[in-house]
Amino acid sequence: MRRAWAEGVGTFIVVFAGCGAAAVGGAALGTIGIALAFGIAFAAAALALGPVSGAHLNPAVTVAAALAGRMRAREVLPYVAAQVAGATAGVGLAVTIARGRPGGAPGVLEALSGGFGRHSPGFYGANAALAAEIGLSAILAFVLLGATHHARPAVQHALPAAAGGAGMTLVHLVGMPVTGLPAHPARALGAALCAGGVALDQLWVFVLGPIVGGAIAAMALRVLFAPETSGEGARARAERAR
Repeated sequence: MRRAWAEGVGTFIVVFAGCGAAAVGGAALGTIGIALAFGIAFAAAALALGPVSGAHLNPAVTVAAALAGRMRAREVLPYVAAQVAGATAGVGLAVTIARGRPGGAPGVLEALSGGFGRHSPGFYGANAALAAEIGLSAILAFVLLGATHHARPAVQHALPAAAGGAGMTLVHLVGMPVTGLPAHPARALGAALCAGGVALDQLWVFVLGPIVGGAIAAMALRVLFAPETSGEGARARAERAR
């Protein structure tokens, strides 16, 4: 339970910081600034909570970890439930703050929800949005879990935090013009629950895409990081452990 709570808190930090940057200072920050806000928030939360839960902070990463044999299957549902709760709270708080200025913030929920077609920032269709969600989720999960696999004890949590922060920044730089909310089904669900309407209708892309992307990342992890049984492989493992 403590591990799931850590995932909820960490996801809240990431989503509130990123969505807060978009809702309050999006016009001034632009895509690069918002992407950096998500990445820095992820790195900070992962450094703080990595020792507790592994700091997935994203259902796509949790799915990949489970399919790759990095966590027990019974932990997946509590992790994802906590991530969704944290993301929903993060979106809600960001919107509450944004609406506190004179004139409020009309359309802020719709902007944070993103979407495809006429609800996409770049008017990309459903196929493009789904492809982006699959590809970017696969990259994010693979980078984070791959860094965890290679981390030595001295940098066991710092390396995955840095890799996850860089990965989060990357997927937002690429994906924000396509869907507005790339590679994070918990954030998508939280925003859709707050916004309702079209956001709920289009939610399937932002749930299905990351699940498929996580499965692809898990397959790549199993192939590339399979146990080495040869003498050369044993020597390589010993060298990495030094």
